[in-house]
Amino acid sequence: MSKVPIITIDGLASSGKTTISKSLSNHLGFYTLDSGILYRAFAYIKSVENIDKFMPDTVTKIINNIKMVPSKNLDFNIVYNSDDITGNLYNEVIGLQASDISKNEYIRDALLSIQHACVQMPGLIANGRDMGTKVFPDAELKIYFTANIEVRAKRRYEQLIKSGSNPNLDNIRKSLEQRDQKDMNRDVSPLKAAKEAIIVDSSELNIETILDKILGLYKISRV
Repeated sequence: MSKVPIITIDGLASSGKTTISKSLSNHLGFYTLDSGILYRAFAYIKSVENIDKFMPDTVTKIINNIKMVPSKNLDFNIVYNSDDITGNLYNEVIGLQASDISKNEYIRDALLSIQHACVQMPGLIANGRDMGTKVFPDAELKIYFTANIEVRAKRRYEQLIKSGSNPNLDNIRKSLEQRDQKDMNRDVSPLKAAKEAIIVDSSELNIETILDKILGLYKISRV
């Protein structure tokens, strides 16, 4: 695993992590792992299978039936019991439930093997909340994204509009604030920047500027 280049991108929800990860993937040809999709998958499975509480045997059963399948876009789809459930995972309700599930230490530890299995040549860009602090502590480049709440709420609002939803901006802002509090204050793998991480405030920076900065940092890390 250590021979494969890994870039971790952690940070606040809707701070630009996913957009930058995809742009980096296009430039470097690396695979992209959005770790949050795994917790969203657990939230979705909990709902459709009417699971009351995640017991160890339940978690093990789910883990054994989840597959991360590389897509032609260099990211990963989630297949559960032979069904691709990726398209069902992106809405605000699932997001809030996923934030609660991410507090479960047993689930976080159980998911490590799945995330490590995503490491493959020519490289991996891993974005989430604890990619640089816990999942890939030996990554050669670690980035931490932040942005003010108004900018992030507007980004999420526009994203949902494009997907055909009819969102409410105030509700999105409140939802993001709730997620921030939950992610930063949880006892298990709280959201924080790794000691070696480069802090990027994307509030006023455009994608091209941020991308150029990270590509430059990556070249330096390879010297």
